[in-house]
Amino acid sequence: MESIVHTTNKDLCFFCGQWATDLHHCIHGTANRKLADQDGLTVRLCRRCHMNLHDKGTCDRELQRIAQEKWMEHYGKTASDFIQRYGKSYL
Repeated sequence: MESIVHTTNKDLCFFCGQWATDLHHCIHGTANRKLADQDGLTVRLCRRCHMNLHDKGTCDRELQRIAQEKWMEHYGKTASDFIQRYGKSYL
């Protein structure tokens, strides 16, 4: 499914606007990657931002919060619905 999180040019990094080469699952973990793919909770990132996110945790919680808000808005669901699907809330 196409991302419901990315609001600008999907070929550019969500954070810095440079050319994006990597796909990042906003809600991650073994069980949640497949759900994130199904629900469109992915963004494109440049390699530098992607490595910073994974290595340093830069903006990870903020991106999870944004993804949850987009998910609730897009699907007309509540925080409780999100918790039921993903196991926790990021709000």
